[in-house]
Amino acid sequence: MKYLVVMLLSFSMAQAIISIVPVELGKKPGVSGKLQGASERKRGNTDSVNYNVGLNLQYDNSTSYAVWSELTGSYGETNGEENTNKTYAHVRYIHTLYRKTWNWESFIQSETNKFTKVDRKYLAGGGLRYNLLGSQYGNLFFGLGSFGEKIKYTSLIDPDESNTRINSYIAYELKLGEDSKLAYVAYMQPKVNDFSDYIMSNAVSLKIHVYKKLFLSFIVFYDVDSKPAIGVKKTDYTQKTSFILEF
Repeated sequence: MKYLVVMLLSFSMAQAIISIVPVELGKKPGVSGKLQGASERKRGNTDSVNYNVGLNLQYDNSTSYAVWSELTGSYGETNGEENTNKTYAHVRYIHTLYRKTWNWESFIQSETNKFTKVDRKYLAGGGLRYNLLGSQYGNLFFGLGSFGEKIKYTSLIDPDESNTRINSYIAYELKLGEDSKLAYVAYMQPKVNDFSDYIMSNAVSLKIHVYKKLFLSFIVFYDVDSKPAIGVKKTDYTQKTSFILEF
């Protein structure tokens, strides 16, 4: 197992997102959390460093509501030139409606990303979600709501934005054995007054149990911003690997 872990980690680094599947109420009562981290340093033909850290904290009262937060950050440079510099913070409150499968949720979020020219991005919103409770074929969530966002760019040629977007998502989780999991989540977030301006996010993850509370996580991201800042590509593809310590 030790040699397998070392070999797998040589392929890629950690994405600064710990969990891609919505929290299931009552699954982890009380306080729980996850700590994620990875680093890579190369010297020789290529000089590079990459650092990724993340922290997830959650409180679940086991009957009607849960609160969870996520803080992540990534930094990297190659041959002395910075190529990654971003942060992400998210706080979400989830509460049951008349039955456990229906919930309402509200959230706030903040982001920075130097290489998509996002100096500051703030958003707040909420909505409803429906949970097809776990079966032998997995656990499926549907979410629909909206949020308001404000974006300030690092470049002077990109005007600041203030938008309202629809927030829709689907998330799926399948247990593989006792502790390992396969998950997928997709978000579609068009502007309410211009459906041609949308953000689409997709992520697939595989979490493998290594030892006690230690897990190995593989995540593939594919993101689309139909109208990014000037000079920024519309699509991003990322394949990342990291260790996660649960507590």
